[in-house]
Amino acid sequence: MRRAIYGGSFNPIHNDHIRLALRFAEQFELDKVTLIPTYSTPLKDNSHIISGDHRYQMCMLATQDYPRLEVSDLELRRKGESYTSDTIKELMNDDDSLYLIVGADMYVTLDRWHEFRFIFDHATILVAPRDELDYDSLEEKYLEYREKYNCRTLIAHQGIGELSSTTIREGISSGADVSAMLDPRVLDYIQKHDLYR
Repeated sequence: MRRAIYGGSFNPIHNDHIRLALRFAEQFELDKVTLIPTYSTPLKDNSHIISGDHRYQMCMLATQDYPRLEVSDLELRRKGESYTSDTIKELMNDDDSLYLIVGADMYVTLDRWHEFRFIFDHATILVAPRDELDYDSLEEKYLEYREKYNCRTLIAHQGIGELSSTTIREGISSGADVSAMLDPRVLDYIQKHDLYR
């Protein structure tokens, strides 16, 4: 099975997250894309992140119509900092080929990640550029990773979209209409639990 790991805070999960996962599944012929909400993300400010259970439930709601998408709570159960290398160790087996979906901003920092050489050795990196400007900066890093670490990288044809969880949280907090950005079930969950107010 060709399985991609798609980690993130998903705080909240929005329509561009789903579009990206489906686009990657199609473009790279993936059997499964496993969305993994992080417990705590190294190198990022985690102070604004709501509980893992809420984020996991929203991911479940957003993916339920798509057979190739699934959600795992393994990093939430593991707690502590969410190291991708540990997640790969838990998911790797003799039957699956593992892929790792990252944005362009994360791709250029991969060589600062915990046990990054292990990640390069055991997963093919799938990169989602934000726009055409990313391709030039990605090319330089792509060549460096390939030469130094024999890292396997594939870059998507299209960017990841303009939506951001930060914008959505700010919109909810200010009372703006964010319904076009979220699955209706996710928006209903947010309203029901009075999140991001």
